[in-house]
Amino acid sequence: MKKGSEYKITFTGLKDEIHHFNYKIGKPFFELLDYSDISDADLEVKLTLDKRETMMVAEFDISGTVVTTCDRCTDDMELYIATVDELIYKFGEADLDDEKIVMIHPNDISINIQHPIYEFAALQLPSKRVHPEGECNLEMLNALDQYLMVESDSASDNRSDEDDEEDVDPRWNELKKLK
Repeated sequence: MKKGSEYKITFTGLKDEIHHFNYKIGKPFFELLDYSDISDADLEVKLTLDKRETMMVAEFDISGTVVTTCDRCTDDMELYIATVDELIYKFGEADLDDEKIVMIHPNDISINIQHPIYEFAALQLPSKRVHPEGECNLEMLNALDQYLMVESDSASDNRSDEDDEEDVDPRWNELKKLK
């Protein structure tokens, strides 16, 4: 079986009606990708494909857990994600700038849903991924602390209020007078 071929849906033989597909997504799915923030997963994808004469509407219902890297300690962490997203596949040759509409060339006989599944799952990851307080790898955090340069409290205490005022943009001083 060709890599990723289980995520290709041949639509030419499908009747114009609603079709249901179910997928279990795990580590092998993400290993097929060139790059992924997700290293492992236990996802369930319920795909509803409404095939019509001039287009297909695909609704992706994705839920489950993914494994990604903690931004603070670099250990793996598990996150729960759930999303329902829709893509419209239109038959034709025009180029559209809409990210929710995918044009299908008239000679194509199948669609590949691997990339949309990955995108919808990856978009559910928070921008800052960190373990809950107290769950990070303490060894790694201590090692990182050795390499961080932190301004000591004594150095900041030596600065007076006068130094702070010298650093302030003079335009702010004029605005302070309005208070």
